[in-house]
Amino acid sequence: MNVWMRKTRKQATCSYCEKPILNGEYQVVCQHYMRLRSGKVWWKRRSFHPQCWIDQAVAAIETLTVVETRGRKRLAMTDDTKAARTAIMRRRGSVIQRIKREVGSEEQDVDRIVHLGELLNNLKEEIEQFGGVPKSWL
Repeated sequence: MNVWMRKTRKQATCSYCEKPILNGEYQVVCQHYMRLRSGKVWWKRRSFHPQCWIDQAVAAIETLTVVETRGRKRLAMTDDTKAARTAIMRRRGSVIQRIKREVGSEEQDVDRIVHLGELLNNLKEEIEQFGGVPKSWL
């Protein structure tokens, strides 16, 4: 589709409001082609008043409904709840990092690993009230 703006040289009819666009006025021209089954191409040209073009675009945008199709669905929560949930997830990341450090070291302190495991379980209970436990935590 090609769209451009120009001054009217020959009177045209607006495709949105169906009023005439007089000579010397600005107009938005929209040209697009339609391909037929036979392989032929028909070019269709439509003219609009500049404000009618904007009104038509706003009306088209308002009728669109955005449906999330990629990624996981967002949780409906307030900013405070989101901040609290993020803080819990960060603390969990810190605990996991400390567990990995303990398991990878030569001197493994089993009591410390058990303590960190208990912290993980506490974080699961804590995050339950802020949107539920993520699947990756189970």
